[in-house]
Amino acid sequence: MKCPLCEHEGLDASVKNCPSCNADLTAYHALDSIKASAKKQKTTTLVFIILFILALLACIAIFFAVNSGVIAPAEDQELLQSEATVLALQAENQQLKSKIAELQTENTNLLAREKEVIEVEEFRHIIIEGETLYGIAQKYLGNGDLYPKIASDNGIKDVNLIQTGHELIIYIKTI
Repeated sequence: MKCPLCEHEGLDASVKNCPSCNADLTAYHALDSIKASAKKQKTTTLVFIILFILALLACIAIFFAVNSGVIAPAEDQELLQSEATVLALQAENQQLKSKIAELQTENTNLLAREKEVIEVEEFRHIIIEGETLYGIAQKYLGNGDLYPKIASDNGIKDVNLIQTGHELIIYIKTI
């Protein structure tokens, strides 16, 4: 997989965050899964359409054979069973069409959510004496445990050695 934000390549499907830009890849994994599901759905639909056409052709052939006297009365019972099977397959086909319509609606809704634009707001913060990256993360990001993101975004290698007066850039994602 390729990160859609920084285009880092070679990501495993189980990776939740991009190692380069720390982007959350969960939604992109879900979209890939939906696309795979939609492809399966199209294949299944095609198979059922082909089966339906074959069943319809068989019914037509049987109809003409019965009306032309080719099929003997002893085979009438088998013909009735075949017609019952065709009707059952038609009912099942209708149910599958309904399920396909539901899945297409769900797919459309998910694709609409995919198109929502994620914006990033940038804040600048001057470190004052006594502040920690944990406290700054708590203030801006609402979670102090996100301090490694601030450190990463600002090239800070040792989070315990931040300097008073140093300017930090803090990125906050908004929808």
